[in-house]
Amino acid sequence: MTVWMLVVSLLLVAACALPTAGQPQDGLNGVQAALPSPTGHSTSTPSGSSKNWRRELLIRQTVDKLLSHMTLDEKLGQMFLIETTWKAYNSDVDNMVVGMHAGAMIVYAQNITDWQQLHDYLASIQAHAKIPLMISMDEEGGEVDRLGFLNLDPPLPSAQFLASTGNPRKAYDAGVTAAQEMTALGINTNLAPVVDVRTVPNAIEWTRLYGDDPATVDRYAGAFLKGMQDNGVIGCLKHWPGIGSITQDPHLTLPTLDRSMGQLQSTEFAAFKGLLANDPGMVMVTHVIVPGIDPNLPATLSPAVVQHTLRDKLGYQGVVMTDSLYMQGIAAHYTLPQAAVMSVEAGDDLLEGAFDASSMWGMLQALHTAINAGTLSRARIDQSARRILTLKARFGLIPVVDPHANPPDAFSGGAGLLAQADLPHNG
Repeated sequence: MTVWMLVVSLLLVAACALPTAGQPQDGLNGVQAALPSPTGHSTSTPSGSSKNWRRELLIRQTVDKLLSHMTLDEKLGQMFLIETTWKAYNSDVDNMVVGMHAGAMIVYAQNITDWQQLHDYLASIQAHAKIPLMISMDEEGGEVDRLGFLNLDPPLPSAQFLASTGNPRKAYDAGVTAAQEMTALGINTNLAPVVDVRTVPNAIEWTRLYGDDPATVDRYAGAFLKGMQDNGVIGCLKHWPGIGSITQDPHLTLPTLDRSMGQLQSTEFAAFKGLLANDPGMVMVTHVIVPGIDPNLPATLSPAVVQHTLRDKLGYQGVVMTDSLYMQGIAAHYTLPQAAVMSVEAGDDLLEGAFDASSMWGMLQALHTAINAGTLSRARIDQSARRILTLKARFGLIPVVDPHANPPDAFSGGAGLLAQADLPHNG
């Protein structure tokens, strides 16, 4: 059964339970009920029109019904952003996509021969998936521009160049271009923009940075984000907690973010906080020690950095994804299975790092062991699965059906949508 057929059947059964607009549901006070915004933020009143309010109700019902029919393994699978070494669908990919229900994937140069090959590869992956994957790529522009480097599309300008124009419209247009190029290939998620604020002249990210102050970063990164998401591509703010001051590469070591709490709040955190109102699809957390918050654990694995700071203090309740868990910032200290469990404990939802069926299996087994031991609860898994499925529904990857329509409206991926990685990889 396809995900569209499953949603239709579930919501038709539930049609009588859906309240009319403005009618209280399940003890919630009608329009005062706290529903998530497009980023997953709770709001006390609906934002936008009654049409958007009803859309949120339908998305919530769709996700509720899907979750109620998913196994634990299916929910866990949604929490994995996999990568592969392949250029065509094979048994290894099938084991991850079908056998272990992977929810997302990242594309690197190692997966690309030419435009048509990549398009067909990604189409075959989605054709096998029960729930469509978020297919992602790092398309920031400048030195991180995989499609441009491989001559699949014209090069995109760097963040530094876009900010130097003095015209945020240029950044918006770059976001639009990136989205159009990616969606043509079947890529629906961009691990961009970088919202780190440069605080040292030799910052490791160089031209990937929009500027030296939060206001400049927000102006241009926000425009790039809007250009993408206006055109149906999920964006991702990175790299929480903000690494514009590091001069070492987390691919190779575990840097320390030597910033006081006051500096973090006024600069690094301010840039992220300023863009949360723009409804970013995701936030990526990377591998640095932040002594002012947690002197022991990398940010990716730290409840103090993710749950207590990003979620509780800044108020972000959307999808948090990890940077790759096999980067040396993590791998020098933890195995992939250990990092998987610790990431979920920290408050992360989407785990990047499984590179084949064997590595994904090991991470899944560690999560199962933690659940059986009571270290992780099933409610915690449901929380992450719900965030991921809600994001997919908002961007049309999961069909959302109005059971009151006659015939029911079906909003599937492609035409008719409801919704309008990391540091450089060696690939």
